[in-house]
Amino acid sequence: MVLRRSTRLLITLGAVAALLVVGGISAASLLRRGAQPPAAHFDEPAAAAPHTTWQPVSDPATHLAYEVPPDWELADQEESLTTSNGVKLGHLADWGPYTCQGAEYGRAFAASGVTPNDRKPSRVASELAAAVAADQYSDGHQTAAVKVDKPKPTTINGAQGAIVRAEATLNESTDPCASSKGTVTVVAVTTPAGNSVLVVAADATPGPEQPTPLADPERLDLIVQSLRFAS
Repeated sequence: MVLRRSTRLLITLGAVAALLVVGGISAASLLRRGAQPPAAHFDEPAAAAPHTTWQPVSDPATHLAYEVPPDWELADQEESLTTSNGVKLGHLADWGPYTCQGAEYGRAFAASGVTPNDRKPSRVASELAAAVAADQYSDGHQTAAVKVDKPKPTTINGAQGAIVRAEATLNESTDPCASSKGTVTVVAVTTPAGNSVLVVAADATPGPEQPTPLADPERLDLIVQSLRFAS
């Protein structure tokens, strides 16, 4: 995982949009096909507060709010991350920082942003998941292989949206400190701002020279499930 902590070169994938077809990803990014999954629902009040000690994150520009665990670090408000497909992500929170060979890394992060509403949430989520996965796990020598799941419909406080999960794998990593495999979950929902998005990304394996613990998958799921409209 790189986010804002690592000096690893990000790969700009100008062809990301060209790889997208209706319903998913083709070519270098492989879509997992299957029966239409059931819709996910994040409307229950319990999902809004996974734990009383969790930190609330509210992003007025996106009309979204969510929760992160108490041991996650909230970035300064002016910090942001722009993905290779042009989405600016803010309200960054990350977990598991470590230093290896003079560079700083992190094991997981969450962020939110907004895109124009000229595309369906399912396509927005698929494109963004593919871009973030490639950005975070490619290096200066090789582009990570990305597999993107079929979008699942979801509703958030009654609004229609989609949730997409992507997996990235770098087969021949040249960075002994960074993970070569990770997951990216994107929720996109139609709001008055456009297509508002939540991104939750995390390493799936440690680097060969840095066995820093990985993020708990259940906690990552709870972050996603806590998504709601900001009051």
